[in-house]
Amino acid sequence: MNDDFNNFFDDQRQPEPQHTPVYHSPEPRHSSKANVAIIVSVTLAIVMCIVVLANVLVLATLKQTIAKQYQDALTESMREQYAQAINDSLDSSSIVDDITEQATADALYALQTSIGTVANEKVVPSVARLYMYTKTNADASSDSYSGLASGFVISDTNAAGTQQRYLVTNAHCVRYEKQVSHTSSGGFFGWGQTTYTYTWDSYGTILCMFENDNTVYKLEIVAYGSYEGDNLKAENDQADLAILRFVGTQPSNTAHPSLEIAYDDSLITRGMEVALVGNPKGLGENISISAGVVSQKDITISSWGSGTFIMTDAAINGGNSGGPMVNANGIVVGVVESKLVSTDVDNMGFALSATTLRNFITWASLGTNNEIGSNITINLK
Repeated sequence: MNDDFNNFFDDQRQPEPQHTPVYHSPEPRHSSKANVAIIVSVTLAIVMCIVVLANVLVLATLKQTIAKQYQDALTESMREQYAQAINDSLDSSSIVDDITEQATADALYALQTSIGTVANEKVVPSVARLYMYTKTNADASSDSYSGLASGFVISDTNAAGTQQRYLVTNAHCVRYEKQVSHTSSGGFFGWGQTTYTYTWDSYGTILCMFENDNTVYKLEIVAYGSYEGDNLKAENDQADLAILRFVGTQPSNTAHPSLEIAYDDSLITRGMEVALVGNPKGLGENISISAGVVSQKDITISSWGSGTFIMTDAAINGGNSGGPMVNANGIVVGVVESKLVSTDVDNMGFALSATTLRNFITWASLGTNNEIGSNITINLK
């Protein structure tokens, strides 16, 4: 709409008078009638000016009113068209029904699904049974293992985009106090005296297997923390954790996906349900699940090394160490570490917190272990 109000006003203006010569002649005598005519003319001129001014103001106001009405009409029209387009889209694609059905299905699943069921469906495929051998190049089919534990997959590929998978467990599962014997000379009678010392060592062979997977996978340690041994002090000031790398054959990303790890401990609250997934006592070829609640969180025990612990009443037995503690969504909130064993103690198990695990992985990316930091990517939630 083109408003040409300014041109309209310009058209009402009087044209500039042309210049004409002025001749001086004797002034005529004015009569009273002439005076009256002058007064009337002046009055009419004033009235005309007022009328013109009033018209200008009215037209200016009218212009603003018309513009506002036009804007309102246009906005309302666009709003109606937009709303109609949305309604047409929803009607044609049944989005509302889809959203309603999905929300209902999610709600029913949450109500009907226990934490054990979630752990069985989402976590078990990624948890491995670990077997440690002091012998180098041990064979799982013929050699006896010296230790067993649990572990879980934490990565899919490395930074270069090639498949390189990693697994988390406890340091005390893959490092041990190796006994070294020393025999002194027998002196005059030839009788020697044997003494023993200890040193930290890694197992010669670490193998693992997954549920519903007959492949035996080989692992090697790429980073480890420490723990207080029976005869030796902790090796470093890091938590009782270790990162292992799959050597050779890599487990399938689809069959054994990496688990999601909580970014910090905000997902842990006292009284919440947790499930522990692992390989207690190495019984059978299947992974075990135990459930309980969080008894306490943010526990520090100096004699157990660095990091914070989560206490739970869920069952923990030998072989559970290194397995994941997960919440109702299957997210890792801790790494099973140990339990108190005493005649006057029941149901006091401990897991290293997710924050401790994340800090350990960060530490492992520094110094001599920067190979991990440049290659490993974990799923944080």
